[in-house]
Amino acid sequence: MSSKKVKSDKNRYSVGISAMLLIILIVVSSLAFLMINQRRGSDFSYTISGAVNLTYWNETKGMPVTLEKGWEFYPDRLLTPEMIRVSRLETSLLRYPYYEGVTISANGWSDLGDSAELYSFGQEVKKMSNFGVGTYRIELVLNQDVDYITLNIPDIAQSATIWVNGKAVRHYGIVSNSKDVYEPAQVSTDIQLEPEDDGTVEIVIDCANYSSPYGGILCSPCIASTATIGMIEYSVRMYLTVLFAFWVFFAIGGHYISKTFNGKAKFRFFLLMFLCEILYEIFSPMVTVMPGNWNKLITITLLIFSNYFSYLFFFSLYPRGTSKLFDTLRFFEITLFSMLTCCYLLTFWGFPSVLYLPSSVVANMVFVLITNVFSVFRVLYMVKRYEHGKYLYVCAVILSVSMHFSCFLRSQYFVYITLHAFLLLFLAVGFTLYFVMDYVQTYEKLEDNNRNLASAVEEKTKYITRVNQDLLHNHEKLLENEEARKKMMSNVSHDLRTPITAIRGYVELMLNAKEPLPREQEVQYLTNMHTRSVQMEQLISDLVQLTRMESENDTIEKMPISVKEMVGDLFQLYHAECEGTDKVMHFNAPEDDDLLIDGDPKKLLRVFENIIVNAMKYTKDDGIIDITCHRYDDPAMLGGNAVEVLIKDNGVGIPANEVPYVFDRFYRAENSGINKTGSGLGLSIVKSIMDKHGGKIWVESDEGKGSEFHIVFKASEYTFDEEPEDDE
Repeated sequence: MSSKKVKSDKNRYSVGISAMLLIILIVVSSLAFLMINQRRGSDFSYTISGAVNLTYWNETKGMPVTLEKGWEFYPDRLLTPEMIRVSRLETSLLRYPYYEGVTISANGWSDLGDSAELYSFGQEVKKMSNFGVGTYRIELVLNQDVDYITLNIPDIAQSATIWVNGKAVRHYGIVSNSKDVYEPAQVSTDIQLEPEDDGTVEIVIDCANYSSPYGGILCSPCIASTATIGMIEYSVRMYLTVLFAFWVFFAIGGHYISKTFNGKAKFRFFLLMFLCEILYEIFSPMVTVMPGNWNKLITITLLIFSNYFSYLFFFSLYPRGTSKLFDTLRFFEITLFSMLTCCYLLTFWGFPSVLYLPSSVVANMVFVLITNVFSVFRVLYMVKRYEHGKYLYVCAVILSVSMHFSCFLRSQYFVYITLHAFLLLFLAVGFTLYFVMDYVQTYEKLEDNNRNLASAVEEKTKYITRVNQDLLHNHEKLLENEEARKKMMSNVSHDLRTPITAIRGYVELMLNAKEPLPREQEVQYLTNMHTRSVQMEQLISDLVQLTRMESENDTIEKMPISVKEMVGDLFQLYHAECEGTDKVMHFNAPEDDDLLIDGDPKKLLRVFENIIVNAMKYTKDDGIIDITCHRYDDPAMLGGNAVEVLIKDNGVGIPANEVPYVFDRFYRAENSGINKTGSGLGLSIVKSIMDKHGGKIWVESDEGKGSEFHIVFKASEYTFDEEPEDDE
């Protein structure tokens, strides 16, 4: 057996286990959801008058109280609170039969519960059918500290009038004993109640139904604070909003992932099915209350469309040619289900009254059953005939069947998140995993096909990449060198042209003079020519030195140097030059520290001398120059063990926008005025020397106030040995 075959079997086995675990997870989660989210009532205690005793309950701290039990029901009667109050008097001549201890169920008044006890007062009482009228009543006794509570009624079929403490507070449809006068309406409401002074609340609900398969209260009302009821309804809307947002993200992301599929139809049909399922929950009368028949009509339409798109989704999973059976049935089945869908929609939209017939519910269930059974048959039939995603398809069809039939599961949910809405989350997550895994499998196949080709050209690609990198690097170096050469030649030619032009001018003056020039004038011309030649010599010398410094062959002969001693000698030299002028020069250095560094003394002398000369050149006649040598103890600078030379003047300074360029070649500040002399290479040479020594140099300047040059070196580990004292 080949390794590829073993790997394929292992993958199928792992996918099968995952499918089984997913099915178990769906079943367990659904059962847990139904158990937790059931709207169950509490076992109440009753007062002497028969009212439900809730004096222990606090609406701000307690949980909502579900009024599932403790109701009274008056069959075949539409009664006002006053009529009920009169009929309950022992002296009353007209006493209406009623059931006591009624339990609210999803079947309405046709199932009053096992604990219901009939008080017939000698009258004949027939069992309630689906159609007819009836009156519910319950009386609550609350804590007298309770000011306001909210009564939440999720579902009453069909028309109803709600009375609170003898006042009619809500009317839905037209409640009447006559079928001709009766008008149905969807009932889902919240009513704010104010108990009487003694804490009692009487709730009476008249119901009439001649159109729905179920009549009466179909979901147990509950009472709670307004904030609590609002939170319950808010959580439902947030849940559906998250599902819709998930659908949007899935549609956007899946649009790109589906490009790797053999066919995009399955992705589009899934999106349509998923959208119909979400809209089905959004248009539920517990979430969106619409007038007339619109809630019922829209939800049934969405259910039928969802069922149809589900069929098309499973239809599109298997391409043509994978099964002779379904290839033969292909045209017939899609025609049949399309015609059935159209017939259902035309019937409901053309005759909305049939929406409420029991036969319509049965017809919808049969249509959904046929469609889903056919989808299950298709998937199970293709399990052994189509390898791609077979376990995923099995999970998908089981989830789809569970979700569609959960629409017909009538249960009392505490929060309005139904089992159908709960399964939608699994639908979203499950199919997202499916499409992602399908994409990954396609990607793995492409990787397998490209792996051999990639390994064959890998070495060549690496070699070509290295060659290209070298060529690119050399090209960039050549461009940089060429740009630098052009710039240097331009600056050099400009700086050489000026003295050459001056020398030639003086020579032409001397050659073209008709009479011998006076001796003094000849000396002046020759002196100027000498000055210009010295300027040219200095420029050429600086160029040669800068070229050497930037050359890789340039060597630095390092040795221990005392910065204090070297800078001190320069201070003595230039301090003597300041004598006879108003310029003042100061020198500060520690007495007990030689400030040793490792460096080339000749080159470092050029650094310090250049900065000091510039400071003298660009200060006024009464300028002040401060030279300071000290330890630089900033940990961020060269590891913290450094020596700094600070040269500060109060000269013309450097404009802020020109400070970044002071170390460029041929840079001269625009505000240097008459002192704008020199080659413009001095600071470039200084920067190159500092770079060779691994040091740092920067300038801080304020135009018109002066400049500070900071020169920092790494301190030397070497110390001078003290000479031993002679023995006497």
